[in-house]
Amino acid sequence: MNKLYLIIGIGAVVYGAYFYGVNITKAKCKMQTATENLQTFQDIQQKNTITKRNNHEIVYKTGVGDIRRILRDKYTIAE
Repeated sequence: MNKLYLIIGIGAVVYGAYFYGVNITKAKCKMQTATENLQTFQDIQQKNTITKRNNHEIVYKTGVGDIRRILRDKYTIAE
C-alpha cells in the first residue's frame, strides 16, 4: 500500500510540474508579445511626433504674405 501512495505522489508531482511549466511558458509568451507591441507603439508614436514637428515648423515659418501669395497663385481666375 505504501508503494501505491508513493507512485501516486510522484505522479501528482510530475503532473503539477507539467502544468506549472505550461503556465510559466504562457506567461513568458504574453510578456514577450506585450513588449513587442509596446516597442512597435513607441516607434509609431515617435514617427508621428517627428511628422507633427515638421508640419508645425512649416506652418509657423510661413508668414501671412506667403500664404496669400500661395493661395493667389493656386486659385486665380485669370487662367
